[in-house]
Amino acid sequence: MEAKLEKIENSEAYIAIEVDAEKFEEGLEKAYRKVVKQVGIPGFRKGRVPRPLLEAHYGKEILYQDALEVIVPEAYEQALEQLNIKALAQPEFDIEEIEDGKLFKFQARVAVKPEFELGNLEGLEISIPHFQVTDQDVDNRLEEMRSRYAELSEKTEEPAEIGDTLEIDFEGFIDEEAFPGGQGSDYPLELGSNTFIPGFEEQLVGLKFGESKDVQVTFPEDYHAEDLAGKEAIFKVEVKKIETKKMRELDDDFAQEVSSFDSLIELREDIKTNLETMSDKRRQELIKQEVLAQALGQCDIPAADAVVNAQLDRMLEQFGQRMAAQGLSLEQYFQFTGSNPEAFYSELRPEAERIVKTNFMLEKIAEEKGFTVTDEEIDKQIETIAKDMGLELEKAKERLNVLRNELQESMKIDKAIEYLVDNAIITEKKNEENTEEVNEVETGE
Repeated sequence: MEAKLEKIENSEAYIAIEVDAEKFEEGLEKAYRKVVKQVGIPGFRKGRVPRPLLEAHYGKEILYQDALEVIVPEAYEQALEQLNIKALAQPEFDIEEIEDGKLFKFQARVAVKPEFELGNLEGLEISIPHFQVTDQDVDNRLEEMRSRYAELSEKTEEPAEIGDTLEIDFEGFIDEEAFPGGQGSDYPLELGSNTFIPGFEEQLVGLKFGESKDVQVTFPEDYHAEDLAGKEAIFKVEVKKIETKKMRELDDDFAQEVSSFDSLIELREDIKTNLETMSDKRRQELIKQEVLAQALGQCDIPAADAVVNAQLDRMLEQFGQRMAAQGLSLEQYFQFTGSNPEAFYSELRPEAERIVKTNFMLEKIAEEKGFTVTDEEIDKQIETIAKDMGLELEKAKERLNVLRNELQESMKIDKAIEYLVDNAIITEKKNEENTEEVNEVETGE
């Protein structure tokens, strides 16, 4: 077997591969042993037909497809090893004409790491909002807790108000005809939650228990079901129950009931601390995303379609797992939304390209900067993962030790991101209304 790298273009390698006649004959023999079990000739039992007779009866071409399934993958893997090429996705093969007793030739086109130059990645300038937790933020969180722990009582005579939860039956009509998915029974709806079509909830304000109303709405132009988008509809609604919330007083008794703290002051401090931790995480994540976007803009990175398609496959698989956790299959999701996998791929292709190119960039940064990860660093990372997952350290080591190489590569990428952030010039806007007032952040030069 001989292999020759013809060219690398747009992050794809074109390889010419030759298989000698003897090796091809071995493939034909393996194919014969498979095919002979599946076909018959009068006078012979299946599996007993001699190969010359089989070829004479059906033509030698009957063996070619099965022979190629044996020969091509094996020769391709040998070619990658011989040329020291790392494939990033499934290849495409171009099979030339097959002639018995001659060299078998074919071409492979395979996605590889692209060749590109890193731009100037030091001193990238980014601006982010100023993250600050205010007393109002703490008050808002306390109000959420009051709402969550509020006592519910039924209204039988009073009209519904914003904040009340209604139990309704409804049926939707367009041009006086009911449409699929427009019905619901005993449906709980909190007025003001904005979970229904815009304008729907507001029209239920003032209704009393047992009353009905025709609610007129217009579906948004960007509604997920294309057959409903932009259309006017009438929903016949019946109110079957109204529940209102009786809010608790914000005092020490409330703090003791909903938390482990003895006083409202302690609860407020804990809420503020948690909000500040979350705020810092959001700030760090925004800095990372902005720096990565700026850095990617400095690099011209080609990405083969095969690599982008593989990323899209992973994204669809992950999305399917999230839907499954909610009790929906992908087929059901696409049916309910009037979508399909092709539309999913089309919509997310720009994001998949961004992910692929960003990974290429970070891998090249880690390589050029010579970032390394020690065994001690990997062990520390495993300890962190164990703590976050609530696992015993020894059990975590058993599970993750087989993934040490993957962890090592992932940690190199993290170091590449740290390098970009550490060398960036980051400013924060103190006030959204006064964008000229900024505060430069120390970035540890």
